[in-house]
Order: sequence, then structure tokens, then C-alpha cells
Amino acid sequence: MKNAEFDINAAEGVYLNTSYQLDGKFYPAGHVLNKEDIIIFKMFDITRVSGSIMEENDIPQITALGMVAAKICGHNTAFKVEDNGSCHIIATIDGLFISSEPRISKFNRLHPCIVLNTIAPYQSIKKGDVIATLELTTPLIPQSEIDEVLFNLSGNVSLLQVQELKSLRTAFIYAKIQDNNAENEHFQAVVTKLVSSMSSYQLNFMQEYSAFYTQNYIADSLQNAVDAGFEAIFIVGAARTANPQDVIPTAISSVADDIIEGICPIYGASDLFMASKRQARIIALPYNYAQTNTDIIDRCIKQVLYSDKFSAADFSWIMPPFYQQASSVDTKELSSFVTAKNTSSKSKKASIAAIVLAAGVGSRAGRNKLISEMSDGEPLFMHAVKAAIASDASPVFVITGHNADIMNEFLDKVDVNIIHNSSYRAGVKTSIDIGLKSVPNFCDGAMLIPADMPNITATELNKLISSFRKDKDKQICVLSHKGIKSNPIIWSQSLYSKADVVPENAHLRPVFMEHADYTNVTEIKDPLKLLDVNYPSDIENLQKSK
Repeated sequence: MKNAEFDINAAEGVYLNTSYQLDGKFYPAGHVLNKEDIIIFKMFDITRVSGSIMEENDIPQITALGMVAAKICGHNTAFKVEDNGSCHIIATIDGLFISSEPRISKFNRLHPCIVLNTIAPYQSIKKGDVIATLELTTPLIPQSEIDEVLFNLSGNVSLLQVQELKSLRTAFIYAKIQDNNAENEHFQAVVTKLVSSMSSYQLNFMQEYSAFYTQNYIADSLQNAVDAGFEAIFIVGAARTANPQDVIPTAISSVADDIIEGICPIYGASDLFMASKRQARIIALPYNYAQTNTDIIDRCIKQVLYSDKFSAADFSWIMPPFYQQASSVDTKELSSFVTAKNTSSKSKKASIAAIVLAAGVGSRAGRNKLISEMSDGEPLFMHAVKAAIASDASPVFVITGHNADIMNEFLDKVDVNIIHNSSYRAGVKTSIDIGLKSVPNFCDGAMLIPADMPNITATELNKLISSFRKDKDKQICVLSHKGIKSNPIIWSQSLYSKADVVPENAHLRPVFMEHADYTNVTEIKDPLKLLDVNYPSDIENLQKSK
């Protein structure tokens, strides 16, 4: 693409960078000037224009926008590319807009000429509402640059999705101290505000429980609500929680699978605690909820209620994106939008997540082998990450630990889920566990990829994925060379509790004896593809060859 200022007499075939309104005719940015256009421009004394000349392997604005829009649009969305270099993205159903601020911010750093604005995530929206606008500011762009953007977006589920709102069976637990009028008025004020804030989110308030303000009583009421099948359980306390060791969070921890605290640094209302137990979402509301501006708290509540899985990392809104006001598309225009691809649970193809294990210290190599630079300028661990992104696995998770700050610099431009394992020194099993807890329920299995396998490619990973049978409940899929089993390895969802990587001496002991009946082995001809780096000499040889 050649971008320059052109003499109007030599501007035939130039793509305009700016728009013109001449003699009642509009020439939008991206318009290609022809001989008649040049005559009109000269009539208006326009002697020079800013524009671009298409070169080999360039693609026009409209084509590029369509490619990017198709990549970022997910469930229940549709898009329409306009002639002015913009693309409107709408909801195709009534529901909840799902996205992530960190991912939107990362998207807007991928290319200086591509801009995405969205409405705020976890808003209730109607069919036809515009949820986002995508813009490409240049009339032409090299195909290679779009290819790079699309590749960097390939390691995760679609960026923009709309989820159908479902009715949630909801209960309240009142943790009482004195059980007097003042406490009851406080409970009523909190509940009234919550009901008002969540009026469009289909919470079906069905049951109220009372408990003394002690750990055991609150835990018993909570367990009863979970056993009764309530999907949303709100705890309203008669006193403000002081710290995570206080009565209410301790009671929640004794019942729940995971608990998140300290994510809302709001003056006077920082005591928001959220947890899950089976399919139930447990939310302890801040004591001052009724007297506080709770926009952030309500957003957290919505995210917890309607997320398939959630963790503390999902609430790290460091740099929020720019939001736009919600608007609607005329009903007549709906048919002109392109409906986004939707994955279906009825698909015959298995959905496999990838977990790249990059948290270890790598002490045997004498230094952190994972960040050793290869001859292509990339650190060793990024070879495994890029193989996962290029494969059919989705979403991709990268578990970091040692030297996480250095790794994050390289991971910044690829749209993967980064999870920091603060307990990485305790061994790889901690990274496996934290990764598997984050895999969405729609995935049939998870592929564990040690990050010290720099020769692994998408080809080998896809062979492994293809060997996975969606119609089988228990199964393990593993690669091997001449009968010697090797990483990576896929574990079906029902076996997550047993998941591990293949130890180095797998060929010496029957590590998979327990699972032999449902282990699928895929033979690989080239043993170098399965190389894992352990010693300094391995790194040096790779640096020379890569």
C-alpha cells in the first residue's frame, strides 16, 4: 500500500483517505477515483488529494472489516460493513452482552488503524441493539497485517457475544444479630435496591432464610439453599464484614467451592464476597449496599450470575475501554446483517481447550528455560503458545508463574487467557488444577501442553484433537513415538480430577495403567516434534537450529 498526496492529474485509481462533498455528490473515504471524478475535482479547483494506491497483496477496507468482524462476533450477534469504513455489530436476540474489558483493550492495541468501541459488558439488551462499532481508518491494508490480527485473535472464544437471559431461582439469607426493627429495616432497604437494580435480569425471588450471625448458622442456611436448588443466593448481613476471616466469608468458605473477595475497592462498601457451589452463585452484599453508588458492585453481580466460570482474574478491570451509548437498528435493516457463526453442543466435532503450562522455574536448565530467546527472536515458551493458538483448540489458557512479568510482555498481543499461578513452586499439578478450573463447561476436554516443547506445532495438536471422540465420556488422548508416550495430552471433562502431564520416564512405568481402557494413542513419526527442553545443551542446540 502506497499512501501519499497525489496530483489530481495522476490520481486515477487512488483510494481517497478523506471524504468530499462536491456539486451534490458525496465521495466517501475509500472511494476509488475515476476519470469522471477527476474532471469534477478539477472543476472545484482541487489540485491534490490524499490517498492510497493498491499494491500487490493489499485488500480494500470493506473486505478487511468483514474479515475482522467475522472473527470477533460470536453467539447471537450479526454485523454489517458500511461504505464509510465502519461496521455495526448488533444483537440478534434479547439478552445479555458478554465481553471482557481487558480483551477489548488488548484488541485496540493490535493495529493502529483498527478501532473497536462497545457498550459496557453485562448490560441487558434487546434484539437489534447496536452493541459495538468497528472502524478501519485506512482505505487499504496489507493482507499480511490483517492475517496477523486474525491470528492474534485465534486463541480464545469470540470477543463479542450475546447470552440469552434465563430465569434464576433466587433466595435471600438474612444474618441477624438482634432481630429488631432497625435490622429488619436495613434488610428491606438492601433488598429493595437490589430488586430495583436487577429488575431486567430475570431474578425469580422465591425464598427467604433467617440465620443467627454466626458461622455455623449462616453456613447451614447456605447449604440448605444450595440443596434446594437455588441458582442465586444473596446473603444480607446485620453488620459490615471487616475482613476475609470474619463471620460471613468464613461461613461461605466452609460451603463453597471457591470464594472471591476484595475485588471492589469502594469506600464504605468493599465487603462484597462472591462464590460458587455446584450451579449456585453465592453473593454476600456489602452492608452499605443501600446507601452506596453500586454501579461497579452491580456489574460484578451480573458477571457472576451469568458467567459459566469465574475467578478473581476476571475482575481486574485495569484500563476500561471506551464505551458507546446503546442504540437500535431499524427492523427493516435486520435482514441485511450477517449472522455470526455459532458453535453448538450438537456438533459432532469435539470442543477442546488448550492449557499451556508455563509457570515452572526450569532449574535443571540452569536458568528459566521458558524465556530463553530462540534464533527467531521469540522466547521458547511462545512456540508452544503459538502452536496452541494456531490449532483447533479454543479457548487457550497460559498459566504463568516464575518470571510472569516478562512473559506477559510477549503475551500482550495475543488474545489468550492468562492465569497467574502464585503457587507455582509447589509443582506443575497446581498449574494444571488452576487451568482446569477455568475451562468452560462447553468444552469436552482439555489439552495440557508443557511450554518447554518448542518444536510442537498445530499439526500435531490437531492430530491429537482429531483422535478425541466426543461420544465417549472417559478418555485420554496422547501422542507417542515408537510406543513411547509423550506430552501433550488431552483429558476428557469427566477425568479432570485425575489430569496430569506425562512424566519423562512414562515408558519405564505403567503410568496410564489405570486409564488404559480409554486411552487413544496417536503415533508421531518425527521424534523432534515431541522434544521437551531440560538441560542447557538442549537450549543451545535449539538456539542454533530455530
